[in-house]
Amino acid sequence: MLVQFARFFLLLVVVGIPSNTASTAAQIAPAVGTSLIQPCQFGAQLRGEEALIVVPENRTAAYSRNITVHYFRFPARKPSGQPPVFFLPGGPGEAVTAKQITAGLQQKRYNKYAEMLAFSQNRDVVIVNQRGNSHVPGIHQLPELCFAQPGQRLEALSFDKAGARLKAGLQNSILTCQKQQFDLRGYDILHLVEDVDAIRRSCGYKQIALRGSSFGSQWALAYLKQHPEQVERMLLSGVEPLNHTYDSANGIWNVFQRVENELRASGTIKLPEAGLLGALKTVLTRLENQPVRVRGKHPRRGGTTEVVIGVDDVRYYLTKPILNSRLHSRNMLELWPKMVLELYDQDYQYLAAKIIDDRPEVKRYNLQLTLIDHSLGITDKRQFELDHEAARRWLGDVNWFYTATRKVTPTPVVDDAFRQFEISQTPVLLIHGTLDLSTPVENAEELLKYFPRGHLLTVEGGTHAANQHAASFDPRFLKYLTDFFNEQNPTDACQRIPAKITLPPLQFQATGAPSLFSQLID
Repeated sequence: MLVQFARFFLLLVVVGIPSNTASTAAQIAPAVGTSLIQPCQFGAQLRGEEALIVVPENRTAAYSRNITVHYFRFPARKPSGQPPVFFLPGGPGEAVTAKQITAGLQQKRYNKYAEMLAFSQNRDVVIVNQRGNSHVPGIHQLPELCFAQPGQRLEALSFDKAGARLKAGLQNSILTCQKQQFDLRGYDILHLVEDVDAIRRSCGYKQIALRGSSFGSQWALAYLKQHPEQVERMLLSGVEPLNHTYDSANGIWNVFQRVENELRASGTIKLPEAGLLGALKTVLTRLENQPVRVRGKHPRRGGTTEVVIGVDDVRYYLTKPILNSRLHSRNMLELWPKMVLELYDQDYQYLAAKIIDDRPEVKRYNLQLTLIDHSLGITDKRQFELDHEAARRWLGDVNWFYTATRKVTPTPVVDDAFRQFEISQTPVLLIHGTLDLSTPVENAEELLKYFPRGHLLTVEGGTHAANQHAASFDPRFLKYLTDFFNEQNPTDACQRIPAKITLPPLQFQATGAPSLFSQLID
């Protein structure tokens, strides 16, 4: 599969020649480790190169074909001699593209591109995209999505049945990839780690600093595990330890409890005697005992139809954006109590409209995420702990996607020793929000114990987008991060970084009119 990005087209034609063709072609094809480079510039300050490095698709196979990994490199404007900062995108499946950099630098508010610009004042900045990502130039890019057949509208959502459909869809996607000659064993966490190291060596760096958020933090920790001597320091946010790919029901429930605590402190909404989470438990128990049939209205096309709402439907939408709120937004949490209390009052119109809009439709899931996450897996000990968490009684199997598909993917799985925490003297700055539904703050608190030279900046009221929240409230936030990278001794910088940034209280939407449904269709 040849991705014909015009800027790299001729280079890709050359590098895409299979290594097992005639000797003349083999002499033309760049060797493993070769970087194909062209200049790039974003505005007046961010200048450097966009590149592809040639790597084996499967480093464990003797006759693996070659693929490319895409990266950007921006030399420091005022070189300090300090190691470069390597940015590792999250997801898995996220990418940093030239278009995104251009748009990001045009924004006036804080974002990761503002970080790149700030860090490149004194250090080289390198952005490494994940192998196989179809959003950036390269050859042999993976199909982005795998597809699962829809369920029935008049059948309540069942995580088990949805998981079985996902498994079948993933099996079909894997078969398609195999027909296209992909060696999917090469799309795992260890190959991503060695791609980073290949770029480090190609650029001539002895050490590197790492910047990662969400899965990017997990990728950074994996690199530290394999190449500890090459890591100078790390800045991680929305932290995912190596054994925490699977979500914690207790971690999610703790966020819900903090939302209730803040709601009680605000005094803005009268709660039932059982409280907000007590009301949620009542809703879940009712639907567990008896799903409800509701005639609802399609929010975009109009018209009405019947749907059946069960306990897994509510569980599914508890962590999804509400109305026009964005995923990981505080606004989503400000609307959350209203949704729960409407369900408690047996007003299912908003949820019915969401279900009508979503079901039945073909479901799309990121193939790259599935392959890489399953290569990280989970220890038996943590699996046992998650299976016996108290909140699982209410939230069900929050890892139903992984549970259903983990035996299907061909990517090799790391062993327990790789996933275990180890004491590290690497300086690390951790940033985490207390209302993070994707990676609970307990992740960072647990990880910090293993980094004696670490510092945790807790963003009280921050979600998985805690960096953005903190920057919008504290204008010194970006300077904290820049100081961490600029100081020869990062411990000195950490002493000036607060342990906590407290955001303003959430502004909860009152119960009563207008209902969420009426706001949805207006």
